[in-house]
Amino acid sequence: MTHMTQMAQMTDTSESVRTTPRGAGPARPAAGGVSDSSGRHVTRAARISLLSVSLGFAGLGGAWQAAATTFPAAVQVSDALFTVSGLIWSVLLAQYLRHGGARWRNLRHDLRHPGQGFALAYIPVIGMLIAGHFSRFGLTGARWVYAVFLTVAALIAARLLAHWLTGTLSATVLHPGYLLPVSSAPFVASAIASTLTLPGVADAAFAVGLLYWLAFGTVILGSLVTGDRLPRPARPALTVLTIPPATGGIAWTAAHKGVFDAVGYGFAGILAFTVLIVVLLLPELHQPAFQPGLWVFSFPIAASTNFAVRWIHASALPAGPALTGILLTGATSALGLLTAATLRHRARQARPS
Repeated sequence: MTHMTQMAQMTDTSESVRTTPRGAGPARPAAGGVSDSSGRHVTRAARISLLSVSLGFAGLGGAWQAAATTFPAAVQVSDALFTVSGLIWSVLLAQYLRHGGARWRNLRHDLRHPGQGFALAYIPVIGMLIAGHFSRFGLTGARWVYAVFLTVAALIAARLLAHWLTGTLSATVLHPGYLLPVSSAPFVASAIASTLTLPGVADAAFAVGLLYWLAFGTVILGSLVTGDRLPRPARPALTVLTIPPATGGIAWTAAHKGVFDAVGYGFAGILAFTVLIVVLLLPELHQPAFQPGLWVFSFPIAASTNFAVRWIHASALPAGPALTGILLTGATSALGLLTAATLRHRARQARPS
């Protein structure tokens, strides 16, 4: 618990993954926002950015849960990971609210921030994942909790889209993180709805995720190809390109009881090709030193592992258990390395200069 609290206490947003306006210096406050001379916005932004830590643990928990059909003991590992995720989520959300996040004026300012507003979608996405995982202890209660977070996710996505459609992102270097609220969150919502036996909700959420993945994915890819180069701290966000095909594939197979049909294999092919692109981009993603923004790697790794484990199980490969074990070991090791690096980073920050 002490280590989790240490990770949650980091406030150096200068090291977080963010974007900057084209050809300009640091991002200016969004139009209509309020100047935060006290630095409370900086603190709130740090807390929201660090929710990627919680999302990473939840994503890894989902991967272990998917492996429970092969390794029954994986359920206990999954429970532990989701518990850690929930604790980190609770601490960071409480700190965000304590620093002004509960006020509508501040929340609106944070949503309108061109480089960080999308990250508020972490809050309901993690909430839905946790509700879905622990639904076996009470389906009715889990459905109510899910409904609350689904509503919050929809409101955040709609508010962001309404703001973006006014041209407020025209001076911002786009990156795949903007897909989180409008595509990845609906796909996650669809997968959890299937877990909670809400097929109508699952279908509706899947349709929303698919539409805005195609729409915004095209815009973002076009911007990356023809626009300015991403600033170095923002380049790890390119790994987020793997999240829509991974979560979309999970949502589709969850709705079809784990069966891989033509659509499921289509998602698998898109994910495999996107992972190959990311692997070839690794030299570009390298950072000169560790910074907390590198946690953006965690959920893409976890979600891709989750979908791969489901594919291995559905394909009934002879080496299926061994392949599943290798994937889980790799994903868990990656998260362990990030955790160790985060604690070392925190220890260096705490030393007197």
